[in-house]
Amino acid sequence: MKRVILVTLLTALSLMADFAPAPFQTTLEGNVTQSVEIADPGIAVGSSGIVLHAFDEQHKAIIATAVVTGKKEGKLTIRFQKFKRLQQRALPEYKIEPEAGDTLILNYLYNRILPVVPDEEHFKAFSRSTKTEVLHPDLFASMLYFDHNPKPDREDFQDICRQYDFNLLYFAVGDKGRYVDCTTFKVLHSEPLADKVDSQKAQKPFYSRMPEIKNRLGGIMGGEGIGDYNRYYQKLLKSEK
Repeated sequence: MKRVILVTLLTALSLMADFAPAPFQTTLEGNVTQSVEIADPGIAVGSSGIVLHAFDEQHKAIIATAVVTGKKEGKLTIRFQKFKRLQQRALPEYKIEPEAGDTLILNYLYNRILPVVPDEEHFKAFSRSTKTEVLHPDLFASMLYFDHNPKPDREDFQDICRQYDFNLLYFAVGDKGRYVDCTTFKVLHSEPLADKVDSQKAQKPFYSRMPEIKNRLGGIMGGEGIGDYNRYYQKLLKSEK
């Protein structure tokens, strides 16, 4: 009997393995264009980061976003795009392209994570299982509540990531937990859930302690929000069921 209990406990723990990728830093070398290849240190496709340019020993600035678009034969393909997190319309934009000598940092702002889960039990289970700092879903739910938005889309998630300066999301959907990069909105890692998500019982649009989120007409028109919890987030993430 004790052996059965032990096996069951180990199985449950394995279903909540922590995914906490550490930041990776390297220096760009050679001919740097819109994309480069670097040795693969074990980073997932879809991960994102930044390019840091040093003007002198005391002054540095983020000049681009870096996205891992592919991997092959021990190499990662990194593509550069405009950095949008610190946009300020009142200030002129500088146009500096990544070049040799700049610092590339991947897995950027993965030190905090926002869980999107159907109920308090899944929230507590995830919070216990991760070493990453967990942001409470109330932060996002309060924004949606005051915006009268019961149906958060990709842009809404990216907006909350920018506001609170983090870049990692966790979605408990169906029978899997999925870790998602907020910049690319790509699934970086998935793992089986100990308790599958029942769409009929799931809080919508996700677990929080906020009042029900309704549209500006009080739910009379379009107030159904996301509808089926599992179906909505599977479609949003474009992931397998």
